[in-house]
Amino acid sequence: MSNARRHSAILLATGLLFPVLAAPANILRTEAAHDDGRYTVSFEVVLDATRDKVWRIMTDYDRLTRVSKIIVESRILKQEDENRHRVGVTLHACVLIFCKTMKKVVDIQAWPRNDIVVIGDPALSDFSYSVERWRVVAEGAKTRLYYSAEMVPDFFIPPLIGPWLMKSFLQKEIQATAIQVEALAGHE
Repeated sequence: MSNARRHSAILLATGLLFPVLAAPANILRTEAAHDDGRYTVSFEVVLDATRDKVWRIMTDYDRLTRVSKIIVESRILKQEDENRHRVGVTLHACVLIFCKTMKKVVDIQAWPRNDIVVIGDPALSDFSYSVERWRVVAEGAKTRLYYSAEMVPDFFIPPLIGPWLMKSFLQKEIQATAIQVEALAGHE
């Protein structure tokens, strides 16, 4: 096989194996860590979408299924006011051969135009602790999106490979979510 053909084959294989890397969202940073049952995740991305469109998508709590393929249901359970909601979310995720359906009831506080804080209710969730923070910042016609989360699953994760699999899964999922939000904003 010639060098040119070998190079083309490698590029094609890389593109098929890692489609997220070729996606339009400008992912600047993703991090995931595990320590004694607690998972932390963060990312920063610049989306080719206006802040107002991104904000509308991120605060459309009844339609969060559009944002992530692992969210199979979301619905507002209670609305305190325009910026405070209690939301029920059902997630279904598979990592290798391990699949799990998880329930979360979260209290969401949004500070319009900037921050969203999501706090899980451990009594009504499959997580004994869950706090997520989103920051949505306008940068001209683009939007910088920051995300950080800490969570403690209240279900079994295999101890030897589980933390590594979870970190890998979480990083891929947050990248896919950023790409999906950008795509949705392009259609709004």
